[in-house]
Amino acid sequence: MSQENVEIVRWFFGDTSRFFDVLDDEVELDIRPMTPGYQGIINGKDAVIDFWRDYIDTWDELTFELIETREAGEDQVVVVQDQRGRGKGSGASFELRSGTIFTLRAGSVVRMKFFPSVEAALEAAGLSE
Repeated sequence: MSQENVEIVRWFFGDTSRFFDVLDDEVELDIRPMTPGYQGIINGKDAVIDFWRDYIDTWDELTFELIETREAGEDQVVVVQDQRGRGKGSGASFELRSGTIFTLRAGSVVRMKFFPSVEAALEAAGLSE
């Protein structure tokens, strides 16, 4: 199943309509490692979609580029991604390479955990080099 999961992640990456389609109704989004001080986990498909729409709306430009995917056991895929954007109003730009662990079951994303670095994501998935 792990190679299938990699293909699912590659299929939806960077396309919000596809991404929203593969979210499980009970999906969890954990952004605590990316945002120190944030205490919660976002639960449920509607709440995750609302979070992403709000996040996307804070930028005049925002792109995600898939750099690499790695299998991490039967149900997890680690994604290395580049994110670039330009803030609304401020025009401030940013660029970030980070890692995300996607957990999939039966073709749906059931959990996402975002990390501020590739190394942190790989370590959390047990793939540190």
